[in-house]
Formats: sequence, structure tokens, C-alpha cells
Amino acid sequence: MDSIVVADLLRRAGFAVDEARIQIDSRKGRTVAHLGYGHIAWFPENLQGRRDIEQERRILRLIEKQCSFAAPRVIYEDSGGWDVRAIVSGMAGENFLEQVRRDSHLARRTGRSLGRILVEQHTGIRASELDGWLTRAPPWPRPEDIANVSNVVHDGRLLKRIERAIRKREEIARTIAEPVVVHCDLGPWNIAVDPATNEVLGVFDYGDAALGDRHEDFKYMQFYRPEEQAMLDAAVEVYESESGIKLDRVRMKFFNAIDSIGFLGYRFGHPPEERWCGRTLSEDLEWANTSLEAAGF
Repeated sequence: MDSIVVADLLRRAGFAVDEARIQIDSRKGRTVAHLGYGHIAWFPENLQGRRDIEQERRILRLIEKQCSFAAPRVIYEDSGGWDVRAIVSGMAGENFLEQVRRDSHLARRTGRSLGRILVEQHTGIRASELDGWLTRAPPWPRPEDIANVSNVVHDGRLLKRIERAIRKREEIARTIAEPVVVHCDLGPWNIAVDPATNEVLGVFDYGDAALGDRHEDFKYMQFYRPEEQAMLDAAVEVYESESGIKLDRVRMKFFNAIDSIGFLGYRFGHPPEERWCGRTLSEDLEWANTSLEAAGF
């Protein structure tokens, strides 16, 4: 799918578009078209892509109905399976990630905002509104990546720790008492902030959302130097105060460790020195070892 096809579909649906402004990208069986003027369109490339777009669209509509924080808003749904959404204004990405790692005041302020957002997301949308159509299996790590870990890691001791962690993950998945809608990839790269004030404006990219353990949504707020815990500390403090729910820090670390395992397997076929997903093999191994130790493995 290219910008000409996208523009034609949008015009037939009644949207005035500037073809020259359209930017196309392919993501997991879906084509995303950045239209400019604060709008974005998602088109399915296959049946699974269509299901994923539909699932995220349903989640976004529940957030719009039940929550006060900003998320992408569906403004048009086509019978062909594609839709148009108004994006959350602001900036996000690696630059903001580095800022919250360096600036403890900003990290605390961001953590407080995310804590309040998660209280709404986890308690405002009832599990009964999700059960039956929202998957209970977080999309990461992928089974094929877990299977490939032994092709990437040659440290027998680490492989045994990874095996224990994966068994623990399967046990947790079977015994979640109060599942909630979890974003599954909530980090500075998926929140929109005001470029002038760095205030959190909203959250986007619910394409990986699942019905699962609330601790999943805290896994990317933590880093491993003591001075870098401010964002997580603030988020937990606000969440526990406003929800009345006591959180488990070790479980947050556990989910972070599980994701590190996924990234090890995901780099299968890439040379050790390549910065695949932003890290070399040495850095991925450091993350896995550090996070597994922090989680008690």
C-alpha cells in the first residue's frame, strides 16, 4: 500500500488529504499512514492485522468512554477494516527517555502522572468488558524468540535461570486473580508530553494491550542505578494511594526480566556487535543478568 492508494481511500470516505504529506510505514501486518494535521490511519495487510486494528480500536473507545486521560481517538471506521484516529499531541521517544533518566525531578513528575493514568486504566475499565475478545497473552516475548534464546546464549548457568523464569511466567499467567487491561509496552516512547513543559499529555500505542497482570505496566519505569528509580517510586506511590491496591516491586522486576529474555531471542541471526533494537549482544546479556538477579533468579 502506498500514499496514492491511501489518499484515494480517504477521499472516497470524505476526507480531504494532501497526498504529499502522507507518510507510510508497515507494522506487524498493518500499514500506518501519518496524514498530518494530527491524524493517523491504520490499514490491515492481512486477517491478523485486521483483528489487531479492531482490538485496539475497541480498547481506545473504552478508554474514551471510561477514562479522563488522552489516548488516540477513533474518528472514522470503515467497513474495509481500516480507521482514522486523532493522535495525542506532543512529543515522545528516546530523547524523553534520556531526560527522565538524568533528571530525577522530571522522573518523579512523570511517574506521578503515569501512576494516575494507570489507576484509571486498570480500575475504570471492567474486566467483563474485555473478556472474550481481549487476549490474555501478552505479545512479548514471542514463543519463537523464547525458542531461539539457546541459539544466542551459550552460558549454561544463564540458560537455567532463563528456563526457571519462563516456567514462573507460565505459572503467573494461569493464576492471575484480578486481570486488568494492560498496555504491555508503557514507557517514555509511548507517552506524549508537552515539548515546552514536559507534562504528560496522554498515552498511545495500545496495539499490544492484553488482559493480564497490572504489574506489566510498571516494568519499563525502572532502571538499575539507584538514582534512576524516581519515576517508578512516584508511580507506585500515587497508584497505591489512589487505588488502595498494594503493588509488588519484585513482580515488576520479574516482568522486566522476562522482556529482556525476549529481546535475547529476538536478536537471533544478528551479529553480536550489531545494535539490534538499540543494544549489542553484550548489552542485552547485561540487561538479562541484571534483571533476573533483581527478580530473584
